[in-house]
Amino acid sequence: MDVSDVGTILIVDDNPRNLGMLSDTLSGSGFEVAVAVDGVRAIRLAKEGDPDLILLDVKMDGIDGFETCRRLKSDPTTSGIPVIFMTASTELSADRVKGLNLGAVDYLAKPFLDEELLARVRVHTKLRKLTKRLASQVEERVAAEAALQKLTHELERRVGERTAELERALSGLTQAQAQMATVIRAAQAVSGEIILDDLLDRLMRLTLEHAGARRCVLVLARESGLFIEASIAEGQGAAQVGLSTPVRPGADVVVTVVEEVARTSESVFLWDTSREARLAGDRHLAGSAPKSILCLAMMYQGELIGVLYIEGDATPGPPLPAQLETLGLLASQAAVAVKNALLYGHLAEMTSALRESNDRLETEVARQTEELRRANERLMLELTERARAEEARAALQAEVIRAQDARLAELSTPLIPITDHIMVMPLIGTIDAGRAQQALVAALNGVQANNAQVVILDVTGVTVIDSEVASTLMSTAAALRLLGAKAVITGIRAELAQTLIDLGIDLGAVVTKGTLKSGISYALKQAGGVAADLWDGRRRGG
Repeated sequence: MDVSDVGTILIVDDNPRNLGMLSDTLSGSGFEVAVAVDGVRAIRLAKEGDPDLILLDVKMDGIDGFETCRRLKSDPTTSGIPVIFMTASTELSADRVKGLNLGAVDYLAKPFLDEELLARVRVHTKLRKLTKRLASQVEERVAAEAALQKLTHELERRVGERTAELERALSGLTQAQAQMATVIRAAQAVSGEIILDDLLDRLMRLTLEHAGARRCVLVLARESGLFIEASIAEGQGAAQVGLSTPVRPGADVVVTVVEEVARTSESVFLWDTSREARLAGDRHLAGSAPKSILCLAMMYQGELIGVLYIEGDATPGPPLPAQLETLGLLASQAAVAVKNALLYGHLAEMTSALRESNDRLETEVARQTEELRRANERLMLELTERARAEEARAALQAEVIRAQDARLAELSTPLIPITDHIMVMPLIGTIDAGRAQQALVAALNGVQANNAQVVILDVTGVTVIDSEVASTLMSTAAALRLLGAKAVITGIRAELAQTLIDLGIDLGAVVTKGTLKSGISYALKQAGGVAADLWDGRRRGG
């Protein structure tokens, strides 16, 4: 450690001649010098200047050197300054002992040599600076240790808080994963219903069970407006279906919330209805008002199919994003199922009407045939008319058959959207070349129409597959890549995998998953940005 042996010296002596000599000697050796002619001034200068060393004469007018030293050592601001007594007294030993007892560090007997003075001054000046530096370092070390201890406590507190947060997040994630699996199973069960009333009953019961609600209502959007089609409350074994009650003031829902969701196509979640000033005048909330309301938009390819309205009693706080996402997935799947059920119902009505029309036509043909047999004179004319009628009937029947074949082909290769950018095509039964080609066309058209990013080809229900069909599936995956979408094949069982290997089919370029659930999970990760945007939009609506 490089410490300079020069510094500031305070000389205290009531003899001007001694002051001048000492000042010249010390200044000439590089020291800064301050002088005082009495003890009172010396104490004041020591407090103001904090010198590195005090040369203090013992015999002075007023307070002597011993009293001056005693006062300096008793004051915390000056007690650390080293003092060297100077004396010409004959009682040197007694004065030395007294001075050292008062706190002096050295004693100089007058007269003394300049070299001796400078040597002792340098030693004690250097010691003073080393002492001050050491004290400063100790203070810095103590401050650093205190700061480190404070930082350690803060870090421990933050780690504890973060650990608690992670534990809560893990618990919520575990719960959300379990709910996701349950909702996926529920969505699959709903998708299997094609009769509208049966579908609505099952959807209401599943929603009431998995949302932990006290009441659920399904509102369908029709050309003439919004209508309550199904309702179920806690404790009911079955849902009320086929209600067709218009949504208007006085209806058994919060009309403003349902209309907002229908207008914006965005879901709304109110976790404490008592805080919603805009609902103060709603008739439905005048009685036993629900504490929370979740209103989910049921969308299918950009079209509002309906609104899933859920009332709850508990308000522990807003649900986790994953919980809202799973319920939103159920609403999306429900929209697809309801749309398919409506289409199936419309198709059934058309088929029934066509059958009645065919019956009437056949009756008319029989009547005309009978008339032709009884009227020989108009035989040629009647035969011509009958031929024309037969041709018309045959054409109509052929058109009906073609329409039915086209609809059956569409139903044999359904393309079900899971999100706006993820679609599932479940393939069931035996897949021949014609049906495989239909799947290829349906998948390409669906991707192009919906701008899908991932198409899941689920072959869980496929029983038989040959090389031509397998080749068509590979062609489907390649064609989807050309359109910018990724194909994922799920549900490949052991026997089906063995068939593909025996046929020499290379699945290296295609993503395969064991189950539809794992395929959906993979697809959600692949379309993560889009899925997150969709969820953010729903959460803002809620």
